[in-house]
Amino acid sequence: MADSDTSLYIGESSISVAKAKNIGGRLEILALAQENDSPMFYQFDTEKIIADTSNVIKKLFELYKIPKKTVNVVIPDSMTYSQIISMPRLKEKELLSAIKYQADQFIPMPIDETSLDLEILNENTNENNLLVLIVASAQKLVSKVQKLVEASGLETESVENELSASGRFLSKFYIPVTKVGGSIFVNIGYTTTSLYYFDNKHSLLTDTHTFEAGYSLLLKESQADINIDKVKAVDLLKQVGFSQNSSLDLKHILKPTLDVFIAEIQKFILSVKTKFRSASTSNLYLYNYANSILHLDSEIQEAISIPTSLYDFTTILKRTPVVEPFINNLSSFVNPIGGAL
Repeated sequence: MADSDTSLYIGESSISVAKAKNIGGRLEILALAQENDSPMFYQFDTEKIIADTSNVIKKLFELYKIPKKTVNVVIPDSMTYSQIISMPRLKEKELLSAIKYQADQFIPMPIDETSLDLEILNENTNENNLLVLIVASAQKLVSKVQKLVEASGLETESVENELSASGRFLSKFYIPVTKVGGSIFVNIGYTTTSLYYFDNKHSLLTDTHTFEAGYSLLLKESQADINIDKVKAVDLLKQVGFSQNSSLDLKHILKPTLDVFIAEIQKFILSVKTKFRSASTSNLYLYNYANSILHLDSEIQEAISIPTSLYDFTTILKRTPVVEPFINNLSSFVNPIGGAL
């Protein structure tokens, strides 16, 4: 990864900043900041949205006294196209040509208008192949992000997506309960959700799937059915969610979206089992917006019969005054912290 230890996460409806280091296998967080009601940066292509978003970023750096410097930028999976593929070990020129051909098969835009990022996740000398992460995004989007960073008084070190940042975090800090099979990490975003399969034995992500359902869909269902505003819907999901003992049957209202989550997870489990020849799934871990939906983990566990919980990494964390204000919400910072490592 790049030299900078500071990341700027530009979410679809939130902005986060993290400054972190890996100190001998323990995570030391030097700075954390978050604004959950930021301008919808990706929805509009205007100078005003860049100015409004840069003002939010500047205030976060000033409020939390984070030195302005070069940052690693993390953008949502929903703004990119990703694949993890196995390829034969080739000479550099042949490898790039093969990857461009592969990318052209899954990217719904002209390749000459695309920014491609490649990361070799694993090199298997015994089988003479490589595991490669391909991340593609529109060049116009990357330019817009870089313009925003510059307007915020910062410099761009790199731009990556959540998959790349999360993969780095997990490969460094996640300790599976068993070395058999794998674990699935459920990154619940604002408009989409990404599923990552983590190979427990080799400590790396080997498969991914993103689908069109996220936190915003649960918000819309709550607002429409109960006729409440967004602020009240956010509070209801956080305080009531899928609770059994509540005067409000929010669980019934949210069931259509829950069914989508469960169906997509079940399809992904079957897919990795087929792809990796009977690979089992030991655990599911939820993060990002999952922290804002009470008892979502228990609902998924009941449906798929696999141990499911919010991803808790406090055991590898150095507890400091910087961390304490966010201690109950740390699972929402996996992407920005991963970007800082």
